[in-house]
Amino acid sequence: MGFIDGKSFYLHHFNNFPNVDFLEDINGEKVVKTITETLKSEITGIYQLRNFNKNKRNFAMESAIIVFDAATMLEVSEDYLYLFHDGNHMDMVKRIVDLILPCNKPKRKEPLEINLVVRTSHGLELKPMEIKKSKLDLDLFYADDFIQTDQIIQQRLKKDKDKGIVLLHGLPGTGKTTYLRYLVGKIKKKVLFLSPSVAGNLMDPDFIELLVDNPNSVLIIEDAENIIMDRRFNSSSSVSNLLNISDGLMADFLNVQLICTFNSELAMIDSALIRKGRLIARYEFGKLYVAKAQRLSDHLGHDQMIKEPMTIAEVTNPNEKTEVAPNRVEIVGFRKEQIFKN
Repeated sequence: MGFIDGKSFYLHHFNNFPNVDFLEDINGEKVVKTITETLKSEITGIYQLRNFNKNKRNFAMESAIIVFDAATMLEVSEDYLYLFHDGNHMDMVKRIVDLILPCNKPKRKEPLEINLVVRTSHGLELKPMEIKKSKLDLDLFYADDFIQTDQIIQQRLKKDKDKGIVLLHGLPGTGKTTYLRYLVGKIKKKVLFLSPSVAGNLMDPDFIELLVDNPNSVLIIEDAENIIMDRRFNSSSSVSNLLNISDGLMADFLNVQLICTFNSELAMIDSALIRKGRLIARYEFGKLYVAKAQRLSDHLGHDQMIKEPMTIAEVTNPNEKTEVAPNRVEIVGFRKEQIFKN
């Protein structure tokens, strides 16, 4: 306690070794005030250590010892306490505990976090990253058919010891990352965030070991085109590895669910990923139609007249100019080349 040792003081005062009860997450100052006001007649001594608070210009309690006549004593700090007694006055102990319990500090909400999978000199490790919890009106920000998809996704991700894949794709600025932030706040499982470079080595022994140590988790892979591209166009084994983790023999004991986001057309994605039984849900985020975009703009207080479908990013940032790329011809196939015109 800093100025008196409670057990030694009890032994000296009552000439007996005490039974000790411990309670934490309490408001020590409130405990002292409640006890001294309610059990004033049964207190034989109060000893306090107080420090001066310059901001509040008063003395604040740091610790206190309260002695009762029934061979009972409290040692109170700012956020925990010890209750010493001889075991023969349990009615008194119960009265004290009943007064203390309402003085518990409210539990602080744990920050929302995801775990970034990083490669270090010791292999793959998790680095917790705190993110801001998002309140999101799905009906306001997304197309009308998305609420049903969200319900399916949440129901499955909240299910214990489950597996499967969620595919979310669409144009940049249509709200995929915004939705992910919202979704992470809704599920209670550990969330692992993989960069595409790490996700490309899903069957590496150190990655499998990481998943074994973190079963029943959710893996998020953003910009996952190279991981989930059709094997006819991509010789990489990434898709096969993804299938093994999500629905193969390993999936039966890893119980890992995957969320992949990408901008490409669904036609470029390996068809094995969307097989019935493996796929939890897939959704294409698109531009909001005019009435929906206008409603969102009005809600945000923007003074603009919507005349054509727009992405969420375009509606929420009306004054931001869109960068115009040079004229070009694109040849789309296994690789994409750009030929710029003069």
